[in-house]
Amino acid sequence: MKNLFISLSLIGVFFSSYSQNHSFSGKVIENNTGESVIGATIMLLNTDFNTATGLDGSFIIRNIPQGTYDVEIRFITFETINQKITIDQNVKIDFKIKESSLLLGDVEIIATRDESSEYSARMSEMKEMKVLNVISSKEIEVSPDITVANVLQRVSGVSLERNSNGDGQFAIVRGMDKRYNYTLVNGIKVPSPDPRNRYVPLDIFPSDLIDRLEVTKALTPNMEGDAIGGVIDMKMKSAPDRLTVNFNAGTGYNQLYFDNKYRSFDRSATSMESPRIANGKDYQATVDDFPLNSVDFQNTQPPINQIYGLSVGNRFFKNKLGVLVAGSYQNTYRGANSLFMNTFIDQATNTPYYEIVENRQFSAQQVRTGLHGKVDYEFNNLHKLELYVANISLNDFETRTRNDTILKIGRGQGPGTGRIELRERSRQRYQKIYNATLQGTHKFTEKLTADWSAVYSLATNDDPDLAQLMWLTAVTRNSDGELVQDPIMYGTDYTRRWSNNTDGDIAGYGNIKYAPKLFNLPIELSTGGMYRHKDRQSNFDEYLFRASPIFQEWSGDVNDGSWTLFNSIGTPTDPLNYTCTEDVLALYGMFKVDFKKLEVMGGARYEGTAFQWISNAPVTVKGKTGSITYSDLLPSIHFKYKPTDKQNIRLSYFASISRPSFYEVIPFEINEEDFRERGNPFLQRTTADNFDFRYERFTNFLDKIMLGFFYKRLDNPIESALAIVGQSVFLQPNNFGTAQNMGIEFDFTKYIRKFGIRFFYTYTNSEITTSKIVRFRGEDGNLTSRQENQTRPLQGQSDHISNISLLYKDTKKGLNSQLSCVYTGKRIISVSPYLDNDIWQRGFVQLDFSLEKEIGKGFTAYLKINNVLNTPLRADILLPNTFNPEQAPYLDASESVLVREDFYRQIYFLGVKYRFVKN
Repeated sequence: MKNLFISLSLIGVFFSSYSQNHSFSGKVIENNTGESVIGATIMLLNTDFNTATGLDGSFIIRNIPQGTYDVEIRFITFETINQKITIDQNVKIDFKIKESSLLLGDVEIIATRDESSEYSARMSEMKEMKVLNVISSKEIEVSPDITVANVLQRVSGVSLERNSNGDGQFAIVRGMDKRYNYTLVNGIKVPSPDPRNRYVPLDIFPSDLIDRLEVTKALTPNMEGDAIGGVIDMKMKSAPDRLTVNFNAGTGYNQLYFDNKYRSFDRSATSMESPRIANGKDYQATVDDFPLNSVDFQNTQPPINQIYGLSVGNRFFKNKLGVLVAGSYQNTYRGANSLFMNTFIDQATNTPYYEIVENRQFSAQQVRTGLHGKVDYEFNNLHKLELYVANISLNDFETRTRNDTILKIGRGQGPGTGRIELRERSRQRYQKIYNATLQGTHKFTEKLTADWSAVYSLATNDDPDLAQLMWLTAVTRNSDGELVQDPIMYGTDYTRRWSNNTDGDIAGYGNIKYAPKLFNLPIELSTGGMYRHKDRQSNFDEYLFRASPIFQEWSGDVNDGSWTLFNSIGTPTDPLNYTCTEDVLALYGMFKVDFKKLEVMGGARYEGTAFQWISNAPVTVKGKTGSITYSDLLPSIHFKYKPTDKQNIRLSYFASISRPSFYEVIPFEINEEDFRERGNPFLQRTTADNFDFRYERFTNFLDKIMLGFFYKRLDNPIESALAIVGQSVFLQPNNFGTAQNMGIEFDFTKYIRKFGIRFFYTYTNSEITTSKIVRFRGEDGNLTSRQENQTRPLQGQSDHISNISLLYKDTKKGLNSQLSCVYTGKRIISVSPYLDNDIWQRGFVQLDFSLEKEIGKGFTAYLKINNVLNTPLRADILLPNTFNPEQAPYLDASESVLVREDFYRQIYFLGVKYRFVKN
């Protein structure tokens, strides 16, 4: 009993002592902006108690004995806070920290808010009149992504279209295909190096040059009107307010090459120009003009990936002159193992059948470079000039080995014959975007301001000496249904192809704003315009060789073959040799009225377009020359109601258009990756009416909740669909009546101490009705066909897309990590002329991971892993309801038939970053 009493007494003393310890908590925020300060150090001097603020600016120190302490709060570029506190209970205090002012002689330098911060991104989303989503450079740095295209999949309502090696390339905004969006650099539209389209391939831009990414989903009158899905604006890095140096060096590897060799070719003898272009239009080429280096393939182990980045910026001359120079270099190796099957539905029997089965292996090297410089000079607080110059390039070297099994065996019904074709292809693509923009902003009075821009841009694409060899061997199916291959292969076709294009813009922009008060209400009246002249030129040559003698036995060495050149002058009359010009004149008027709780912005934009082209096609070809002239008046109205300082309710309407691509209207025909493609000189522009509603709530300056609804009605939407001309099938762009697209977006961000979550979900539903071919047997037993309307989603639109990112940040330990999961629902990637024969990409989940750890003063080590789950691209033909599986026992099918499967494997990056900021 005595021992029990002593034990209880000791426990009581322990809890009594413990109960005298308390906690000290609170938040650290910027005095001027209210932004949460992440990573500020909080210390109780002369003790071991210290911590750092978390992702929401909060902190907590536990188990502090009662007493009086000196608190010190430190954060770089901010004034130190010193304060006494008494701990006799749990204490909670919020601190406002001020930006430091440094007196250097007679020059006062004031630290300014970081426009690249996540807080700045949230403030832009809250303050703008347009429907906007923003990703800051701080978010980009922590993400697993190294290109702008891949960063965009972290934006609500955005999914990606990927290239043949699985890398993100184009953005699909709110289910609207890439053609319905445009791209800006610092608010200026840039031309596309893509040889076919207006839209810019976003994988050309390295993400480390970007200060922030803005995606606008509702256009205002002062924006160009040819976007139905959205506008992607890359705000490039600007001069900081003090000397700042950032350096990045990394390496990595693609797990695909743990199990596969890298297929390479010799580029040393490549001519950037075809023999015809290099020697004149009458030049007669010979076999000797075509060295075999580009078709002499070698299996090697690829070098490791390399990533480097450097930016240096500062301000001079009493802070009037700002200068920033930045560069990025990425040399990465990617690839894919692919299975592609040309599968059709025999609608006479509702039976799917394979006609061609292709095994394809891709090896690709991508060299991505970016250089940009920005200079700004402030004459005074009224007038400012800025000069921006950028040169961005992507060089892509790719080989493709393709093994085709082509069967003519009664669609799987018994013995038959066929062949196996082996195709080897080498390809080199050099894409560049150059932009020089001079801008001025001027404040003439307190009410009258103006700005202007003078722009020169040039985009180029060189695709020199694409070479493809083909060999074949016979294959038969015996009476047991087994395929038997002839052991001898024969050389047959051999092609060399050159294509290049240039797309140059000269443009001028001007805006004037007058901001008086009317009935004591602040109003803004603005007007302005834009003129752009575009010149685009395309050159194309293809040379066809045949084995000589025909069906010579293939030895495995390209140098042993002999060939005959069929067209010694190339293809000077191919329609892809063309020039075109486009002139766009735009004028707008806009107003904005602030009723305190309610802001209203509206107006209209006029755009006149004159487009003309001349191709080298024979005079008998329809559309050899042509011109299109049209005008559009595009009204818009935007309402923003503010129930509180941290809430918005938005309602918007805008009209917009989408112009056909230049390449699409040229009457060309060309063999491409999966199908033979064809132009359409009779395409019309797409017009659309767009409606938006969105509720927004911003808390703690970093947290947000957004819930929105959108609706779009399109007239003459353009889609690439398979068209039948005679006995041939072409992939061709066409207008398809009307379509509608509607959906719901939810966007959520929350930070709690060291943990954060970002989540978005978008539901999209679109409908377009097109005519399809139905084949059937008539009463006489003969096969015939009819047209039948079918309603389906727009090409590229997924019903469901979502992203969830889990974040962890321990500023005290310098640890930062992100696990990001993207879901993209099933979508149509190829539209067929036949009923129930569209190709659908399956829904998929992609998981990416990134980790950063401070390892010394200014140094941070990082790890990025892309495609953690090795998610493949799989595509199907959905089977008709009347399909009888007993009619096709050779297919493993339930609701669909697999027609494509691509595996890309995981990609790893490991590197070190260094940051220096002069105090």
